Amino acid sequence: MKKWRAFIEKSKHFLLVSSLIIITFCYAMFQGGFVSWFVFFTVSPFLLYAFIFLLVKEDILLVERKIEPSRVESGQSAKVTITVERKSRFPFVYMMMEELVNSEALVQSKVQGTNAIKFVGFRKKFSWNYMLENMPRGEHRYLGVNIVFCDFFGWAKKRVAAEKEQVILIYPRVREMKYAALQTKFDVGTMMSPYSIVKDTSMAVGLREYVPGDRFSWIHWKSFAKTQTLQSKEFEDRQSQELMLVLHAEKSPLFEGKIELVASMLQTIVKERGDISFVSAGAKTKVFPIIQGNRQLDQVMHHLAAIKPTETVKFQLRDQQVFKHVATLLYVTSEVSDELLHTLASMVKGCICFVVAEQPPMQTELAKRYKHIQVVHVNPTDYYHLFTEVMKP
Repeated sequence: MKKWRAFIEKSKHFLLVSSLIIITFCYAMFQGGFVSWFVFFTVSPFLLYAFIFLLVKEDILLVERKIEPSRVESGQSAKVTITVERKSRFPFVYMMMEELVNSEALVQSKVQGTNAIKFVGFRKKFSWNYMLENMPRGEHRYLGVNIVFCDFFGWAKKRVAAEKEQVILIYPRVREMKYAALQTKFDVGTMMSPYSIVKDTSMAVGLREYVPGDRFSWIHWKSFAKTQTLQSKEFEDRQSQELMLVLHAEKSPLFEGKIELVASMLQTIVKERGDISFVSAGAKTKVFPIIQGNRQLDQVMHHLAAIKPTETVKFQLRDQQVFKHVATLLYVTSEVSDELLHTLASMVKGCICFVVAEQPPMQTELAKRYKHIQVVHVNPTDYYHLFTEVMKP
């Protein structure tokens, strides 16, 4: 169907140019005189160029798209530079270029300069750029570039679609949070049960090679004096596998707020050398084991950039092998229910349920009964002191 449309459009322009040539020549022949022949010879070069224009085949050899910066967070702007290389040097007067996308967010974010008009001439390679403003989080896909070559007066047009698929990831916005060694303390019988997300630096169990980013206090100076090689202390990590962060990815008005909270919490904890696991509970359950470095964190951020809300969350703790030894769970949701509290209470030893909502959730009788579950309201616009607020007695 597309080939037929292209053929009809090309035939339409070919008939228009041919008709103009015939009409101007007939006018000069039958009218005679200086004026009519002057009009014919004045228009003839443009008509001849348009006629040859339609006969020349134009191919696109290369399409490159560069996005700066390479990592874009939600709400930020990005500069897109398109470079196109064609096969021939036929002198086109000008052309119009337009991006082909299948993302409504890209269409809404494009501003001035998107549909560009370029004077080509004899150049084989040319480029243009435009800005994407206030990009929303998500995975957006470019399909290619649509290029329309034109003659002087628009009598002849040639449309070329160059396929160049490219995915642009817009990561969730990461907000700064004041860090505190997060522990959950719940009454279990007559004892208190702390579960820390940071390494126990009071007991060194060995030495390892120094890694950039290790704390100054972790360096083992005695071994450095002997070997002149920097080594860091290896500490006992008793409970790092007992803490896990879970995102309830059900569709809600504050879904983006939940994503930003999870991204900010993970970024802050990993930056402070803490160990934490992450589970994305959506249409499918995605488990990320212990996150200890930037490489593993980038994998989680990639997932958070592409995740979409789901109507129903199919998530059961008892079905996951990784939850068998979970002592403390950090659960991020936008709505807390008695069913959820009952499920969490029966599956884990301790839980902090972060509820992202405009108003604090109602404290039900069931919530008061489960002493080992702490429900914390999170303001979606301000959670800088969230860690410290949770640790208050």
